[in-house]
Amino acid sequence: MGVLKGDGNKKSDRYLKLAVTAGVIAVAVLAVIIIKSALDEDMAVSAKNTSSEKNTVIAEADKLALGYFYDEALEVLEKNPELTDENLTGDAIQLKIADIQKQKDSLIKYEGVVEHVFFHSLIIYPELAFDKKGHPAQGYNMWMTTVKEFKAMLPELYKRGYVLYPLNETIKVNEDGSIMPKDIYLPKGKKPLVISIDDVNYYDYMKPDGFANRLVIGSDKRVWTEVINPKGETQLTRDGDVMPILDDFVLKHPDFSWKGAKGVIALTGYEGALGYRITDDLPEEAKWQQEVKAVADNLKADGWLFACHSYTHNGYFRTGKVTMAQMKYDTDRWKQKIEPWVGKTNIYISPFGWHWDNKNSIHRYIADSGYKIFCPVDISRRTIFYKDIMVMPRVNLDGYTMQKRPDFVNQYYYDVNKVYDSSRPEVNY
Repeated sequence: MGVLKGDGNKKSDRYLKLAVTAGVIAVAVLAVIIIKSALDEDMAVSAKNTSSEKNTVIAEADKLALGYFYDEALEVLEKNPELTDENLTGDAIQLKIADIQKQKDSLIKYEGVVEHVFFHSLIIYPELAFDKKGHPAQGYNMWMTTVKEFKAMLPELYKRGYVLYPLNETIKVNEDGSIMPKDIYLPKGKKPLVISIDDVNYYDYMKPDGFANRLVIGSDKRVWTEVINPKGETQLTRDGDVMPILDDFVLKHPDFSWKGAKGVIALTGYEGALGYRITDDLPEEAKWQQEVKAVADNLKADGWLFACHSYTHNGYFRTGKVTMAQMKYDTDRWKQKIEPWVGKTNIYISPFGWHWDNKNSIHRYIADSGYKIFCPVDISRRTIFYKDIMVMPRVNLDGYTMQKRPDFVNQYYYDVNKVYDSSRPEVNY
């Protein structure tokens, strides 16, 4: 084998250098590709995150707007400057801002009747309420509504365009104490609805007859009903009375409630409040007073209002023969015994549907005590404004009304045939 000459060695070196250089370039190119790929991936992830963030913000805004919280929805969108760059033509956030602003601007002043319907605590077990034991079944049959009926009513009211509206937002109170109607603005086709519930006290006589026992705060921090079932077992349920049932319906249908409004809970006082005996000045009642306050605070934070339904709910209200001394005792005692635990209210729900007489000094004591809204029972659906008090009648959607006035109910609220509980006996009245 011959020895390589000098020129051959130089060529080998040159080839080696070229190879090395090519390798370096290849590595560099590969590095650039890897870096670019990583950058592209980061940009894709960033874009995906931005898109996801946009979707979250838009979903939150849509949910708020569905419940008529238009300003709050716009605030959610507008407080994200990185998502609202005006240079991004057609940006989803900008489009959503325009959409919600349009919804807000399209509200129209409502000129019709503010409907007000009311119930008593609901019958959970008709087989107990309508038997021949305990309280007479006829009274329950006439003045009460079953859980089954109330659950059936809500979708029908919803379909008719009703929106739960806060009763205290239907009036404007001036500095001198006078009042005037407060404008109501709703989307076209929507109608305000007030719901109130009388006697949310869970009286002792009702306990064996298929009603809830009391209201309690559950582990989820929501208000539930404590129910004793026919077997004598104590349970916490979401369908033992108007409050949790309505809360859950609004959760599924936020457009059924104007800014989270629910209804009015009307309390007497002679057997406590919300299922707790708190008015006998006993030492052990201090614990129950705090329970009532906790439940009431929870309800108010969730859109519920409280009202005075008199303290005694005495028969003299039914006959209209109440004296000034009786009225003062009754009104003042409610303020002393119930108001500290449920809070002040300007709503008076009249016992026995007692009607207002603006010229009667006994009636006037209610207005002088700070109540600006007085609600009797009357199917006239006609609200009257006096100088310092509004009188808004309520319609009772109970067994009596459904059996005796089905055409009236059908006209304004729902088809009785779709709601009426067949477990009811016939109303004999």
